[in-house]
Amino acid sequence: MAKVNQILCAGIIVLCFVSAVMCDDETNVEEARTFGHHFLKRISFAIIPAAFVVGVITTLLGALTVVSMKSLGVGVVLLVLTIGQLIARSLPAASPIAYSSPVPIW
Repeated sequence: MAKVNQILCAGIIVLCFVSAVMCDDETNVEEARTFGHHFLKRISFAIIPAAFVVGVITTLLGALTVVSMKSLGVGVVLLVLTIGQLIARSLPAASPIAYSSPVPIW
């Protein structure tokens, strides 16, 4: 099975090499197809919507971060209160002292 895979890979490499050597290149290209005037024009039309989308996503992520931090703060406060309550319940309770007035109340 490994031998078949090696033969197939070698065949694909040979076909790619042959197609690269045998292809006809046009040397009369006046303007590059990739970074020519039309490409820059298309990019200039696409930059503004892309910047808007990035700005909206950044704003939404900022708002989500603020809300998450607020929720985390509330959760931490509730956790501290619960731990304090558990500690207070586990401590021995002090016995109440009966109040006796030094002067009789009439």
